Amino acid sequence: MKKSFRRKIIIGFLAMVFLSVFTACLAFFTTRNMQNVFLNTMRQNVASLKAAEELELALVSQKGFLSNYFLDKNSVWLERLEEKRANFSEWLKKATDTAVTPEEKNIINDINHLYARYENDRLNAKKLYESGKTREAKDLLLGDMWEALEILYQKCENYISINESIIKKSEGALTRKIAGMMVLIVIPSIAIIISIGLMFFLLTRKILSSVEDIAVTARNINLKDLSGRVNTDSLEEELDYLAKSINAMLDRLERSFEYVKEFSSSIGHELKTPLAIIKGGSEIALRKERQADEYKKALRVNIEESNRMIQIVEDLVFLAKLDYNPDNIKKERFDAVQFFEDIRERAEMLAAQKGIIFSSSIPENPVFLEGNKLHLSRLFFNLIQNAVKFTPQGGKVDLSVHPQGDAVKIIVSDTGAGIDEKDLPKIFQRFFHKETPGPENVGSVGLGLNIARSIAKFHNGDIQVASKPQEGSVFTVTLPVSRL
Repeated sequence: MKKSFRRKIIIGFLAMVFLSVFTACLAFFTTRNMQNVFLNTMRQNVASLKAAEELELALVSQKGFLSNYFLDKNSVWLERLEEKRANFSEWLKKATDTAVTPEEKNIINDINHLYARYENDRLNAKKLYESGKTREAKDLLLGDMWEALEILYQKCENYISINESIIKKSEGALTRKIAGMMVLIVIPSIAIIISIGLMFFLLTRKILSSVEDIAVTARNINLKDLSGRVNTDSLEEELDYLAKSINAMLDRLERSFEYVKEFSSSIGHELKTPLAIIKGGSEIALRKERQADEYKKALRVNIEESNRMIQIVEDLVFLAKLDYNPDNIKKERFDAVQFFEDIRERAEMLAAQKGIIFSSSIPENPVFLEGNKLHLSRLFFNLIQNAVKFTPQGGKVDLSVHPQGDAVKIIVSDTGAGIDEKDLPKIFQRFFHKETPGPENVGSVGLGLNIARSIAKFHNGDIQVASKPQEGSVFTVTLPVSRL
Protein backbone atom coordinates (compact mmCIF):
# COMPACT_ATOMS: atom_id res chain seq x y z
CA MET A 1 0.00 0.00 0.00
CA LYS A 2 1.37 3.39 -1.03
CA LYS A 3 2.02 6.01 1.64
CA SER A 4 0.29 9.34 1.23
CA PHE A 5 1.43 12.89 1.92
CA ARG A 6 -2.21 13.68 2.66
CA ARG A 7 -2.31 10.96 5.31
CA LYS A 8 0.95 12.20 6.85
CA ILE A 9 -0.35 15.78 6.99
CA ILE A 10 -3.62 14.62 8.59
CA ILE A 11 -1.72 12.55 11.18
CA GLY A 12 0.56 15.51 11.92
CA PHE A 13 -2.43 17.82 12.21
CA LEU A 14 -4.22 15.42 14.57
CA ALA A 15 -1.05 15.09 16.66
CA MET A 16 -0.80 18.89 16.80
CA VAL A 17 -4.46 19.14 17.83
CA PHE A 18 -3.95 16.49 20.51
CA LEU A 19 -0.90 18.26 21.94
CA SER A 20 -2.71 21.60 21.85
CA VAL A 21 -5.77 20.18 23.60
CA PHE A 22 -3.55 18.42 26.12
CA THR A 23 -1.68 21.63 26.84
CA ALA A 24 -4.90 23.62 27.11
CA CYS A 25 -6.45 21.06 29.49
CA LEU A 26 -3.27 20.95 31.55
CA ALA A 27 -3.18 24.73 31.77
CA PHE A 28 -6.90 24.86 32.62
CA PHE A 29 -6.78 22.29 35.41
CA THR A 30 -3.51 23.64 36.79
CA THR A 31 -4.87 27.17 36.81
CA ARG A 32 -8.14 26.06 38.35
CA ASN A 33 -6.38 24.05 41.06
CA MET A 34 -3.98 26.90 41.77
CA GLN A 35 -6.89 29.32 41.90
CA ASN A 36 -8.81 27.14 44.36
CA VAL A 37 -5.76 26.66 46.59
CA PHE A 38 -4.94 30.34 46.46
CA LEU A 39 -8.51 31.42 47.21
CA ASN A 40 -8.85 28.99 50.11
CA THR A 41 -5.50 29.98 51.55
CA MET A 42 -6.18 33.67 51.13
CA ARG A 43 -9.64 33.32 52.65
CA GLN A 44 -8.21 31.56 55.67
CA ASN A 45 -5.30 33.93 56.01
CA VAL A 46 -7.44 37.04 55.57
CA ALA A 47 -10.02 35.73 58.04
CA SER A 48 -7.29 34.83 60.53
CA LEU A 49 -5.59 38.20 60.07
CA LYS A 50 -8.89 40.00 60.47
CA ALA A 51 -9.62 38.04 63.66
CA ALA A 52 -6.15 38.86 65.04
CA GLU A 53 -6.57 42.56 64.34
CA GLU A 54 -10.03 42.61 65.87
CA LEU A 55 -8.75 40.73 68.93
CA GLU A 56 -6.02 43.30 69.35
CA LEU A 57 -8.49 46.17 68.93
CA ALA A 58 -10.96 44.67 71.40
CA LEU A 59 -8.18 44.03 73.90
CA VAL A 60 -6.87 47.60 73.66
CA SER A 61 -10.42 48.94 74.04
CA GLN A 62 -10.99 46.79 77.13
CA LYS A 63 -7.77 48.07 78.62
CA GLY A 64 -8.83 51.67 78.07
CA PHE A 65 -12.40 51.19 79.28
CA LEU A 66 -11.20 49.41 82.43
CA SER A 67 -8.75 52.20 83.20
CA ASN A 68 -11.41 54.86 82.74
CA TYR A 69 -13.80 52.97 84.98
CA PHE A 70 -11.33 52.86 87.86
CA LEU A 71 -10.45 56.55 87.34
CA ASP A 72 -13.90 58.19 87.23
CA LYS A 73 -16.17 55.36 88.51
CA ASN A 74 -18.61 55.86 85.64
CA SER A 75 -20.77 52.80 84.94
CA VAL A 76 -20.84 53.69 81.22
CA TRP A 77 -17.32 52.31 80.94
CA LEU A 78 -18.46 49.03 82.38
CA GLU A 79 -21.20 48.79 79.71
CA ARG A 80 -18.72 49.48 76.98
CA LEU A 81 -16.31 47.03 78.58
CA GLU A 82 -18.97 44.30 78.43
CA GLU A 83 -19.59 45.09 74.77
CA LYS A 84 -15.87 44.77 74.00
CA ARG A 85 -15.66 41.57 76.04
CA ALA A 86 -18.42 40.04 73.93
CA ASN A 87 -16.75 41.37 70.80
CA PHE A 88 -13.40 39.90 71.95
CA SER A 89 -14.98 36.50 72.68
CA GLU A 90 -16.60 36.45 69.27
CA TRP A 91 -13.38 37.23 67.44
CA LEU A 92 -11.44 34.83 69.65
CA LYS A 93 -13.82 32.06 68.54
CA LYS A 94 -13.33 33.06 64.87
CA ALA A 95 -9.58 33.12 65.34
CA THR A 96 -9.74 29.65 66.92
CA ASP A 97 -11.77 28.35 63.96
CA THR A 98 -9.43 29.84 61.32
CA ALA A 99 -6.17 28.78 62.99
CA VAL A 100 -4.44 26.28 60.71
CA THR A 101 -0.75 26.14 61.51
CA PRO A 102 0.59 24.79 64.82
CA GLU A 103 2.02 28.22 65.64
CA GLU A 104 -1.39 29.83 65.23
CA LYS A 105 -3.05 27.19 67.37
CA ASN A 106 -0.43 27.55 70.13
CA ILE A 107 -0.87 31.34 70.25
CA ILE A 108 -4.67 30.97 70.32
CA ASN A 109 -4.33 28.55 73.26
CA ASP A 110 -2.04 31.02 75.04
CA ILE A 111 -4.52 33.85 74.39
CA ASN A 112 -7.37 31.73 75.77
CA HIS A 113 -5.41 30.95 78.96
CA LEU A 114 -4.23 34.52 79.41
CA TYR A 115 -7.69 35.89 78.76
CA ALA A 116 -9.15 33.49 81.30
CA ARG A 117 -6.54 34.72 83.79
CA TYR A 118 -7.33 38.32 82.89
CA GLU A 119 -11.07 37.71 83.35
CA ASN A 120 -10.45 36.13 86.74
CA ASP A 121 -8.32 39.11 87.83
CA ARG A 122 -10.88 41.55 86.48
CA LEU A 123 -13.68 39.94 88.46
CA ASN A 124 -11.57 39.92 91.62
CA ALA A 125 -10.65 43.58 91.11
CA LYS A 126 -14.31 44.45 90.57
CA LYS A 127 -15.32 42.69 93.79
CA LEU A 128 -12.57 44.45 95.75
CA TYR A 129 -13.59 47.78 94.31
CA GLU A 130 -17.28 47.24 95.07
CA SER A 131 -16.45 46.18 98.67
CA GLY A 132 -14.54 49.41 99.25
CA LYS A 133 -11.09 48.01 98.93
CA THR A 134 -10.04 50.49 96.34
CA ARG A 135 -6.34 50.26 97.04
CA GLU A 136 -6.21 46.50 96.65
CA ALA A 137 -8.31 46.73 93.47
CA LYS A 138 -5.91 49.29 91.91
CA ASP A 139 -2.92 47.22 92.89
CA LEU A 140 -4.47 44.20 91.22
CA LEU A 141 -5.34 46.33 88.16
CA LEU A 142 -1.88 47.80 87.87
CA GLY A 143 -0.19 44.54 88.68
CA ASP A 144 -1.43 41.19 87.50
CA MET A 145 -4.25 42.46 85.26
CA TRP A 146 -2.07 44.98 83.50
CA GLU A 147 0.64 42.35 83.01
CA ALA A 148 -1.95 39.93 81.60
CA LEU A 149 -3.23 42.60 79.19
CA GLU A 150 0.30 43.40 78.04
CA ILE A 151 1.04 39.73 77.43
CA LEU A 152 -2.30 39.33 75.61
CA TYR A 153 -1.49 42.34 73.48
CA GLN A 154 1.91 40.88 72.63
CA LYS A 155 0.31 37.54 71.78
CA CYS A 156 -2.12 39.31 69.45
CA GLU A 157 0.83 41.09 67.82
CA ASN A 158 2.57 37.74 67.39
CA TYR A 159 -0.60 36.28 65.91
CA ILE A 160 -0.78 39.15 63.43
CA SER A 161 2.89 38.67 62.50
CA ILE A 162 2.36 34.95 61.96
CA ASN A 163 -0.60 35.63 59.67
CA GLU A 164 1.35 38.20 57.70
CA SER A 165 4.19 35.69 57.36
CA ILE A 166 1.73 33.02 56.18
CA ILE A 167 0.31 35.43 53.62
CA LYS A 168 3.82 36.15 52.34
CA LYS A 169 4.51 32.43 52.17
CA SER A 170 1.24 31.94 50.29
CA GLU A 171 2.25 34.64 47.87
CA GLY A 172 5.59 32.90 47.39
CA ALA A 173 3.87 29.55 46.89
CA LEU A 174 1.50 31.17 44.45
CA THR A 175 4.44 32.64 42.53
CA ARG A 176 6.07 29.20 42.39
CA LYS A 177 2.84 27.60 41.25
CA ILE A 178 2.50 30.20 38.51
CA ALA A 179 6.09 29.54 37.46
CA GLY A 180 5.40 25.79 37.45
CA MET A 181 2.24 26.31 35.45
CA MET A 182 4.12 28.44 32.94
CA VAL A 183 6.71 25.67 32.63
CA LEU A 184 3.94 23.13 32.06
CA ILE A 185 2.43 25.37 29.39
CA VAL A 186 5.62 26.63 27.74
CA ILE A 187 7.41 23.27 27.46
CA PRO A 188 4.54 21.50 25.63
CA SER A 189 4.06 24.60 23.49
CA ILE A 190 7.72 24.57 22.53
CA ALA A 191 7.47 20.82 21.92
CA ILE A 192 4.45 21.39 19.66
CA ILE A 193 6.25 24.12 17.70
CA ILE A 194 9.37 21.96 17.32
CA SER A 195 7.30 18.90 16.36
CA ILE A 196 5.32 20.83 13.74
CA GLY A 197 8.47 22.42 12.36
CA LEU A 198 10.28 19.07 12.23
CA MET A 199 7.28 17.37 10.64
CA PHE A 200 6.96 19.97 7.89
CA PHE A 201 10.75 20.03 7.41
CA LEU A 202 10.88 16.26 6.89
CA LEU A 203 7.75 16.33 4.75
CA THR A 204 9.10 19.14 2.59
CA ARG A 205 12.47 17.43 2.25
CA LYS A 206 10.74 14.20 1.24
CA ILE A 207 8.59 15.99 -1.34
CA LEU A 208 11.54 17.94 -2.77
CA SER A 209 13.70 14.79 -2.83
CA SER A 210 11.04 12.89 -4.76
CA VAL A 211 10.45 15.83 -7.11
CA GLU A 212 14.20 16.12 -7.67
CA ASP A 213 14.41 12.41 -8.57
CA ILE A 214 11.58 12.89 -11.06
CA ALA A 215 13.28 15.99 -12.48
CA VAL A 216 16.65 14.19 -12.84
CA THR A 217 15.00 11.29 -14.67
CA ALA A 218 13.10 13.65 -16.95
CA ARG A 219 16.28 15.68 -17.62
CA ASN A 220 18.24 12.58 -18.66
CA ILE A 221 15.64 11.56 -21.25
CA ASN A 222 16.43 12.66 -24.82
CA LEU A 223 15.85 11.59 -28.39
CA LYS A 224 18.74 9.14 -28.27
CA ASP A 225 17.41 7.34 -25.19
CA LEU A 226 13.73 7.35 -24.25
CA SER A 227 13.94 4.20 -22.13
CA GLY A 228 14.40 5.98 -18.77
CA ARG A 229 11.50 5.81 -16.31
CA VAL A 230 10.78 7.31 -12.90
CA ASN A 231 11.15 4.77 -10.10
CA THR A 232 7.81 4.62 -8.22
CA ASP A 233 8.72 2.03 -5.56
CA SER A 234 9.29 4.50 -2.69
CA LEU A 235 7.01 7.36 -3.75
CA GLU A 236 3.97 8.52 -1.82
CA GLU A 237 0.52 8.20 -3.32
CA GLU A 238 0.30 11.71 -4.82
CA LEU A 239 3.79 11.70 -6.38
CA ASP A 240 3.29 8.07 -7.40
CA TYR A 241 0.31 9.19 -9.47
CA LEU A 242 2.41 11.99 -11.01
CA ALA A 243 5.34 9.66 -11.72
CA LYS A 244 3.10 7.05 -13.33
CA SER A 245 1.53 9.75 -15.48
CA ILE A 246 5.02 10.87 -16.57
CA ASN A 247 6.00 7.24 -17.27
CA ALA A 248 2.83 6.72 -19.29
CA MET A 249 3.60 9.88 -21.26
CA LEU A 250 7.15 8.63 -21.87
CA ASP A 251 5.75 5.28 -23.03
CA ARG A 252 3.57 7.09 -25.54
CA LEU A 253 6.47 9.26 -26.67
CA GLU A 254 8.73 6.24 -27.04
CA ARG A 255 6.10 4.39 -29.07
CA SER A 256 5.56 7.50 -31.19
CA PHE A 257 9.29 7.93 -31.86
CA GLU A 258 9.62 4.23 -32.59
CA TYR A 259 6.77 4.53 -35.03
CA VAL A 260 8.34 7.60 -36.65
CA LYS A 261 11.65 5.75 -36.99
CA GLU A 262 9.96 2.62 -38.30
CA PHE A 263 7.71 4.60 -40.62
CA SER A 264 10.65 6.63 -41.97
CA SER A 265 12.73 3.50 -42.43
CA SER A 266 9.84 1.68 -44.15
CA ILE A 267 9.05 4.61 -46.40
CA GLY A 268 12.71 5.03 -47.34
CA HIS A 269 13.11 1.34 -48.02
CA GLU A 270 9.92 0.71 -49.99
CA LEU A 271 9.74 3.95 -51.94
CA LYS A 272 13.35 3.74 -53.04
CA THR A 273 12.63 1.03 -55.64
CA PRO A 274 9.61 2.66 -57.37
CA LEU A 275 11.33 6.05 -57.31
CA ALA A 276 14.43 4.53 -58.89
CA ILE A 277 12.23 2.92 -61.57
CA ILE A 278 10.45 6.21 -62.28
CA LYS A 279 13.73 8.13 -62.36
CA GLY A 280 15.53 5.53 -64.53
CA GLY A 281 12.64 5.15 -66.97
CA SER A 282 12.27 8.92 -67.31
CA GLU A 283 16.01 9.42 -67.89
CA ILE A 284 16.06 6.69 -70.56
CA ALA A 285 13.03 8.18 -72.26
CA LEU A 286 14.69 11.62 -72.40
CA ARG A 287 18.08 10.54 -73.69
CA LYS A 288 16.95 10.74 -77.30
CA GLU A 289 13.97 11.36 -79.46
CA ARG A 290 11.56 8.43 -79.32
CA GLN A 291 8.26 7.34 -80.79
CA ALA A 292 5.00 8.28 -79.03
CA ASP A 293 4.38 4.64 -78.08
CA GLU A 294 7.70 4.49 -76.23
CA TYR A 295 6.86 7.65 -74.29
CA LYS A 296 3.43 6.21 -73.44
CA LYS A 297 5.05 3.02 -72.19
CA ALA A 298 7.41 5.00 -69.94
CA LEU A 299 4.49 7.04 -68.59
CA ARG A 300 2.45 3.89 -67.90
CA VAL A 301 5.36 2.46 -65.90
CA ASN A 302 5.64 5.72 -63.94
CA ILE A 303 1.88 5.68 -63.20
CA GLU A 304 2.05 2.06 -62.01
CA GLU A 305 4.96 2.82 -59.69
CA SER A 306 3.24 5.98 -58.48
CA ASN A 307 0.12 3.97 -57.65
CA ARG A 308 2.29 1.44 -55.85
CA MET A 309 3.84 4.25 -53.77
CA ILE A 310 0.40 5.63 -52.99
CA GLN A 311 -0.75 2.17 -51.86
CA ILE A 312 2.33 1.79 -49.64
CA VAL A 313 1.74 5.18 -47.99
CA GLU A 314 -1.97 4.48 -47.48
CA ASP A 315 -1.23 1.07 -45.93
CA LEU A 316 1.40 2.53 -43.60
CA VAL A 317 -0.93 5.34 -42.51
CA PHE A 318 -3.65 2.76 -41.85
CA LEU A 319 -1.25 0.64 -39.75
CA ALA A 320 -0.20 3.71 -37.82
CA LYS A 321 -3.83 4.47 -37.02
CA LEU A 322 -4.39 0.91 -35.81
CA ASP A 323 -1.24 0.77 -33.71
CA TYR A 324 -0.99 4.30 -32.33
CA ASN A 325 -4.39 5.93 -32.56
CA PRO A 326 -7.02 3.18 -32.27
CA ASP A 327 -9.48 5.22 -30.19
CA ASN A 328 -10.65 7.15 -33.26
CA ILE A 329 -11.82 3.96 -35.00
CA LYS A 330 -15.51 3.39 -34.32
CA LYS A 331 -16.97 0.00 -33.44
CA GLU A 332 -20.51 -1.34 -33.79
CA ARG A 333 -22.38 -4.50 -32.92
CA PHE A 334 -23.46 -6.47 -35.99
CA ASP A 335 -24.58 -9.91 -37.16
CA ALA A 336 -21.53 -11.83 -38.38
CA VAL A 337 -23.67 -14.26 -40.44
CA GLN A 338 -24.87 -11.56 -42.85
CA PHE A 339 -21.38 -10.01 -42.80
CA PHE A 340 -19.74 -13.25 -44.01
CA GLU A 341 -22.51 -13.84 -46.55
CA ASP A 342 -21.50 -10.54 -48.20
CA ILE A 343 -17.86 -11.59 -48.14
CA ARG A 344 -18.74 -14.98 -49.64
CA GLU A 345 -20.51 -13.36 -52.61
CA ARG A 346 -17.56 -11.12 -53.42
CA ALA A 347 -15.03 -13.93 -52.86
CA GLU A 348 -16.89 -16.20 -55.28
CA MET A 349 -16.60 -13.57 -58.02
CA LEU A 350 -12.89 -13.10 -57.28
CA ALA A 351 -12.21 -16.85 -57.37
CA ALA A 352 -14.28 -17.35 -60.53
CA GLN A 353 -12.09 -14.87 -62.43
CA LYS A 354 -9.12 -17.22 -61.95
CA GLY A 355 -11.01 -20.49 -62.32
CA ILE A 356 -10.72 -21.45 -58.64
CA ILE A 357 -13.40 -23.36 -56.77
CA PHE A 358 -14.64 -21.37 -53.74
CA SER A 359 -16.63 -23.03 -50.95
CA SER A 360 -17.95 -21.73 -47.64
CA SER A 361 -19.59 -22.89 -44.39
CA ILE A 362 -21.52 -20.16 -42.59
CA PRO A 363 -23.91 -20.87 -39.66
CA GLU A 364 -27.57 -20.01 -39.99
CA ASN A 365 -28.08 -18.82 -36.42
CA PRO A 366 -27.06 -15.22 -35.69
CA VAL A 367 -23.57 -14.64 -34.28
CA PHE A 368 -22.85 -11.11 -33.13
CA LEU A 369 -19.50 -9.36 -33.24
CA GLU A 370 -18.45 -5.92 -32.11
CA GLY A 371 -16.02 -4.09 -34.34
CA ASN A 372 -15.44 -2.04 -37.44
CA LYS A 373 -17.06 -3.83 -40.39
CA LEU A 374 -14.92 -2.02 -42.99
CA HIS A 375 -11.63 -3.04 -41.37
CA LEU A 376 -12.78 -6.60 -40.65
CA SER A 377 -13.83 -6.87 -44.29
CA ARG A 378 -10.33 -5.77 -45.30
CA LEU A 379 -8.79 -8.42 -42.99
CA PHE A 380 -10.69 -11.31 -44.55
CA PHE A 381 -10.31 -10.04 -48.13
CA ASN A 382 -6.56 -9.80 -47.62
CA LEU A 383 -6.57 -13.47 -46.61
CA ILE A 384 -8.90 -14.50 -49.45
CA GLN A 385 -6.96 -12.46 -52.05
CA ASN A 386 -3.69 -14.10 -50.92
CA ALA A 387 -5.35 -17.54 -51.09
CA VAL A 388 -6.63 -16.86 -54.62
CA LYS A 389 -3.32 -15.31 -55.70
CA PHE A 390 -1.17 -18.28 -54.64
CA THR A 391 -3.65 -21.02 -55.65
CA PRO A 392 -3.33 -22.28 -59.22
CA GLN A 393 -6.27 -22.54 -61.59
CA GLY A 394 -8.56 -25.41 -60.66
CA GLY A 395 -7.51 -25.23 -57.00
CA LYS A 396 -9.80 -24.68 -54.02
CA VAL A 397 -10.31 -21.89 -51.49
CA ASP A 398 -12.60 -22.38 -48.49
CA LEU A 399 -14.14 -19.98 -45.97
CA SER A 400 -15.70 -21.48 -42.83
CA VAL A 401 -17.15 -19.83 -39.71
CA HIS A 402 -17.28 -21.79 -36.43
CA PRO A 403 -18.90 -20.27 -33.28
CA GLN A 404 -17.25 -21.73 -30.16
CA GLY A 405 -18.68 -20.38 -26.90
CA ASP A 406 -17.44 -16.83 -26.31
CA ALA A 407 -15.43 -16.77 -29.54
CA VAL A 408 -15.87 -17.44 -33.23
CA LYS A 409 -13.19 -18.99 -35.44
CA ILE A 410 -12.99 -18.00 -39.11
CA ILE A 411 -10.83 -20.29 -41.24
CA VAL A 412 -9.54 -19.41 -44.72
CA SER A 413 -7.81 -22.35 -46.37
CA ASP A 414 -6.45 -23.01 -49.85
CA THR A 415 -4.70 -25.67 -51.91
CA GLY A 416 -2.02 -23.35 -53.18
CA ALA A 417 1.77 -23.34 -53.10
CA GLY A 418 1.99 -23.19 -49.29
CA ILE A 419 4.69 -21.51 -47.21
CA ASP A 420 8.13 -22.78 -46.24
CA GLU A 421 8.44 -23.60 -42.57
CA LYS A 422 11.35 -21.19 -42.14
CA ASP A 423 9.21 -18.34 -43.55
CA LEU A 424 6.19 -18.90 -41.27
CA PRO A 425 7.51 -16.72 -38.39
CA LYS A 426 8.18 -13.87 -40.84
CA ILE A 427 5.02 -13.65 -42.91
CA PHE A 428 3.29 -11.19 -40.55
CA GLN A 429 6.26 -8.81 -40.57
CA ARG A 430 5.99 -5.58 -42.50
CA PHE A 431 7.27 -5.64 -46.07
CA PHE A 432 8.03 -9.34 -45.97
CA HIS A 433 7.43 -11.05 -49.29
CA LYS A 434 9.45 -13.87 -50.72
CA GLU A 435 10.76 -13.32 -54.22
CA THR A 436 9.36 -16.13 -56.35
CA PRO A 437 8.94 -16.39 -60.08
CA GLY A 438 5.47 -15.99 -61.43
CA PRO A 439 2.83 -13.30 -61.80
CA GLU A 440 1.50 -13.74 -58.22
CA ASN A 441 4.54 -11.89 -56.80
CA VAL A 442 4.15 -8.87 -59.06
CA GLY A 443 3.14 -5.70 -57.20
CA SER A 444 3.46 -7.34 -53.78
CA VAL A 445 4.32 -4.83 -51.05
CA GLY A 446 4.39 -7.19 -48.10
CA LEU A 447 1.91 -5.32 -45.88
CA GLY A 448 -1.27 -7.36 -46.36
CA LEU A 449 -0.72 -9.94 -43.62
CA ASN A 450 0.73 -7.36 -41.26
CA ILE A 451 -2.44 -5.30 -41.73
CA ALA A 452 -4.58 -8.41 -41.16
CA ARG A 453 -2.83 -9.18 -37.88
CA SER A 454 -3.13 -5.54 -36.70
CA ILE A 455 -6.88 -5.54 -37.44
CA ALA A 456 -7.32 -8.81 -35.53
CA LYS A 457 -5.45 -7.45 -32.50
CA PHE A 458 -7.45 -4.22 -32.63
CA HIS A 459 -10.60 -6.37 -32.23
CA ASN A 460 -9.05 -8.30 -29.30
CA GLY A 461 -8.54 -11.27 -31.56
CA ASP A 462 -5.71 -13.33 -33.02
CA ILE A 463 -4.59 -14.86 -36.30
CA GLN A 464 -2.65 -18.11 -36.76
CA VAL A 465 -1.28 -19.92 -39.81
CA ALA A 466 -0.47 -23.51 -40.64
CA SER A 467 1.13 -24.39 -43.95
CA LYS A 468 3.30 -26.83 -45.84
CA PRO A 469 4.89 -26.30 -49.23
CA GLN A 470 2.75 -27.58 -52.12
CA GLU A 471 -0.06 -28.49 -49.70
CA GLY A 472 -1.69 -25.13 -49.21
CA SER A 473 -2.19 -22.85 -46.18
CA VAL A 474 -4.75 -22.52 -43.40
CA PHE A 475 -5.27 -19.12 -41.74
CA THR A 476 -7.39 -19.12 -38.55
CA VAL A 477 -8.78 -15.86 -37.17
CA THR A 478 -10.27 -15.89 -33.65
CA LEU A 479 -12.60 -13.04 -32.60
CA PRO A 480 -14.61 -12.56 -29.37
CA VAL A 481 -18.40 -12.84 -29.57
CA SER A 482 -20.43 -9.82 -28.48
CA ARG A 483 -22.87 -10.55 -25.63
CA LEU A 484 -25.69 -8.27 -24.54
